[in-house]
Amino acid sequence: MATLFSETLTRLRREAGFPTAYRFFHDNCGDKVLGMCYRKYLLMEQGRILPLFKHLRGFLFSLRLVRGSAPGAELVRAWLRTMAGEELYKEILEPLVPERREVLALSPSQKALKEAIAGKKFYMTVEQMALTVESAQSNLCYELLSNDSGVWTAARLAAEAGLKPAAAQKMLKKFAAVKLLRKAGAGYKCPLAESLVEYPNRAAAPELFARAMERHNELVKTGKGAWFRRGIIRADADAMKDFYQLMAMNISSVTAFSIKQKTPKSALFAVEAKAVKIRDF
Repeated sequence: MATLFSETLTRLRREAGFPTAYRFFHDNCGDKVLGMCYRKYLLMEQGRILPLFKHLRGFLFSLRLVRGSAPGAELVRAWLRTMAGEELYKEILEPLVPERREVLALSPSQKALKEAIAGKKFYMTVEQMALTVESAQSNLCYELLSNDSGVWTAARLAAEAGLKPAAAQKMLKKFAAVKLLRKAGAGYKCPLAESLVEYPNRAAAPELFARAMERHNELVKTGKGAWFRRGIIRADADAMKDFYQLMAMNISSVTAFSIKQKTPKSALFAVEAKAVKIRDF
């Protein structure tokens, strides 16, 4: 009973790092973002019903697809083909929405890297994210805890984050309460240490993302530049959307260099990519 749309949605969901329909629905804050109950979403994956066109926005957000990119266009096109039927699609719609190939197609090694990264993803809940950006202190503690696979005690966190032992103990308990830490002997361990963290869908909590950017900028300002590169080019805006997808994967691939134990030269690094449209030209 599968349809082109249901098959495309399921494949893109897996490629995004969601192994099951259940994880995709609940890790993206469920009906708050997708606009439907889990049972209805499951019927869509099974090809038994087709979502309303307005639901595609939630799917694109939840799959972390850049609007206008080749994967995003593929999902919308699959919806149109399923809705209209193959004959009418070819006769009426295909001339209006011609298929375009990705400008920057992934190489075999990049595809393998993308699959490996997807399998390591941890999808954070809104409640968990709220704690990580609650204050500059909680944000620093989150970065320290999530980048180390060792056992954390109040004394260790106090020393690393510059907190008083009582404040450090309180912070550990708060992180444990939202399951960002688990008990390990006399201390705690962070389950995110071996994972690539994905924040909740932006549509579920836009105010948290504004706060997260503030916290990120605050933390970066405390550091020292290690490397920088910039270029200005003239490019087609649609072609750049495929580049954004590629760069997102490249930024995620920095996890290949991450280590979870201290070394003589280990440090926290902030790695980011940014594209700024200067003017129409």
